[in-house]
Amino acid sequence: MNLHTQIDTLHKQLDYEVHQRGFSKVVVGLSGGVDSAVVAKLCANVFGHNLHTLLLPSSNSNSTHLKDATNFAKTHNIAYTIAPIAEFEEIFSRQNTLFPPLDSQQKMRIGNFCARMRMIYLYDFAATHKALVIGTSNKSEIMLGYGTLYGDLACAINPIGNLYKTEVFSLAKALKIPQAIIDKKPSADLFENQSDEADLGYSYAQIDPFLQALQSTLSAQNLCLTDLSLADTAIINSLRDSLLAQGFESSFTDSLLHRIFMNTFKAKMPTILTPK
Repeated sequence: MNLHTQIDTLHKQLDYEVHQRGFSKVVVGLSGGVDSAVVAKLCANVFGHNLHTLLLPSSNSNSTHLKDATNFAKTHNIAYTIAPIAEFEEIFSRQNTLFPPLDSQQKMRIGNFCARMRMIYLYDFAATHKALVIGTSNKSEIMLGYGTLYGDLACAINPIGNLYKTEVFSLAKALKIPQAIIDKKPSADLFENQSDEADLGYSYAQIDPFLQALQSTLSAQNLCLTDLSLADTAIINSLRDSLLAQGFESSFTDSLLHRIFMNTFKAKMPTILTPK
């Protein structure tokens, strides 16, 4: 499927899925990164002025991201609201009564809090304006578990959840997303100078072929990623052998497999127990 056909398909699916749920308005968190810019552009093409975007910087957010998001919204005539969350972030960082004081994981704890606070804003806006929250997590992030549960991973519909990060870059070019946004280092903006690829240890150009090979191997064996966890050692070892045979380096393979199967629970609906 060429990119223009893919875009047309995504437009049609977005239109159908939103209206099938009885909605006509959507809301997107616009971060200044390529993923949210692609999703916002797709939604703008389909819903026009029925799209609203929220720009939700924390105290540690890179000011360039806010500037890029604002310029993008203005250039594409997309409605937006800037709602800083620094006040709530400060309260959380000072609390120490219900939870232990912030420790060596301080940056990540505050980052996850901010991600969930952004989603609170998005869902409150959605409830107030009878809109649906549209997600901005790509397939690479979802497979890696690189996201905050009930934070940036939460949404009603995700247009790019089946696109690897490198595919999102290609889609961005076809949608004429500004080159400055495409070229910047991917970042969840969880804390100052945070970078996806620095956290992951590898570039998406390295990661995506591995994820595609893993997905193909799983499909060939009729396995579903979200049905597995680190406890499934025999299956993971078999997958590892297959990936090594395909030419992937051992430490790279072990690092990504551990991350992936440690986080598969993030892509599942909550387990509902059935007492007998």
